[in-house]
Amino acid sequence: MDITLKDLLAEIRNLSFLFYGYAAIWLIVVAYIFSLSRRESKLRDEVAELKRSLADEGQSKR
Repeated sequence: MDITLKDLLAEIRNLSFLFYGYAAIWLIVVAYIFSLSRRESKLRDEVAELKRSLADEGQSKR
C-alpha cells in the first residue's frame, strides 16, 4: 500500500473536520444545558415567590 503525501494531508483534513464537528456539538450541548439550568433557577424563584405571596395572602385574610 503506497500512501502519498496528498492522501495523508486529506486524512488529516478530514480528521480536523471531525474534531471541529464534535467541538461544535459539545458547545451547543453545553450552552443548552446552561440555558436549561438558568430557566430552572428562574422558575424555582418564581414558585418560591408565589408560595410567599399565597402565605402572606392567607395570613392577611385571618
